[in-house]
Amino acid sequence: MKKHEAVEGLERAGMTIGEANARVWTIALNPTQYGVLQSVASIVAIPVLSFASVGQLVSHAVVNQLPEGIVEGITTFGQSTGGGGGDK
Repeated sequence: MKKHEAVEGLERAGMTIGEANARVWTIALNPTQYGVLQSVASIVAIPVLSFASVGQLVSHAVVNQLPEGIVEGITTFGQSTGGGGGDK
């Protein structure tokens, strides 16, 4: 995986988390419209989405600071290169 692919993936994840966060806040704050049970479930989901958002922000910041080769090295770590032989 190239660095730009990782950054794009993290940006998409951030958008998804943000949309979900907005949705659960809307449901949590409108129990008469969505029902009490869904509002309570949304209240429970708010801290989870908040932690996910912080994790995404930190991951995005870290990946942005890494050199291109490091990102590719991390994503291919442990994969066979197909070189065979075991040359030293």
